[in-house]
Amino acid sequence: MQEQPLGLIGQNNHTITGTIFCPNTPRSVLVISHGMAEHAGRYGNFVRWLAERNIAVVTFNHRGHGPECPPNQLGHYSDAGGWGKVVDDLNRVLIDTRERFPDIPLALLGHSMGSFIAQSCAQQHPGSLDCLILSATNRIPYLQLHASKALISGIRWLYGNHHRSPTIVRMTFGKFNRMFRPNRTDCDWLSRDTAQVDQYVSDPLCGFECTTGLWHDFIQGMLTIKPSSWCKDLPVHLFSGSDDPVGEMGKGVTRHFQDIRKAGVQETSLRLFKTGRHEMLNETNAEKVREHVLSLLAAGNKLDA
Repeated sequence: MQEQPLGLIGQNNHTITGTIFCPNTPRSVLVISHGMAEHAGRYGNFVRWLAERNIAVVTFNHRGHGPECPPNQLGHYSDAGGWGKVVDDLNRVLIDTRERFPDIPLALLGHSMGSFIAQSCAQQHPGSLDCLILSATNRIPYLQLHASKALISGIRWLYGNHHRSPTIVRMTFGKFNRMFRPNRTDCDWLSRDTAQVDQYVSDPLCGFECTTGLWHDFIQGMLTIKPSSWCKDLPVHLFSGSDDPVGEMGKGVTRHFQDIRKAGVQETSLRLFKTGRHEMLNETNAEKVREHVLSLLAAGNKLDA
């Protein structure tokens, strides 16, 4: 397997950094869109596992994330038009990946925050990919999101775009973790695997507080996601832990799957892993999850909903 750095230029001369993992005879290629307050490097073991099975992979860091991000910009997309920029960055990665691997299927895996960026990209640029896989995603609760946006807009107006709000932390990550009391760490909600949680906690590029600007952009971007406007021929597959608070303990992600199916997407599936939490690729049954993702990438494979 060969590894080489990815370096693309996005809007406002932003450098998109990442890595291209290429086995000798790739049969498909996967682009990974990572989650909030983490980075592409956390997917290394999974990526190399896929490469051993002849799946090429491209990983990259979203704006405000990763080792090349200046410390004062960590957790911040942009001062203006942040959501449009992160979606455009992903599309540029997909275009570059298609040019590098023109003759094999291209799939996009989006995790958590990255799943919503992936959905926006697939909605705006349906020809950029052949399959969409969503990890740890959720339905789009429009009324709730409008209320959250109003609150965050008020905080941003008072304290500015770069403010890191304890209130937002309590109503998001803090709320998720409280569902697993008594808590060993602030991040128990991520996985039942304590070693994986400890690695996340000890990683300086994980678990940071994001700015009010990023949260405002994120919610505003989520509100634009409408499965009814998606390409009906694009396969869409969801997987999640049944105890993932982001997916409303299975209920929200199931609702999202149903909405996608009702929207007329012809090939779609949902896999809920019993008692799994937010990061299924880092869970105690990670091997089974990897095999599931591999099955989705297999040419011509179809799963029952």
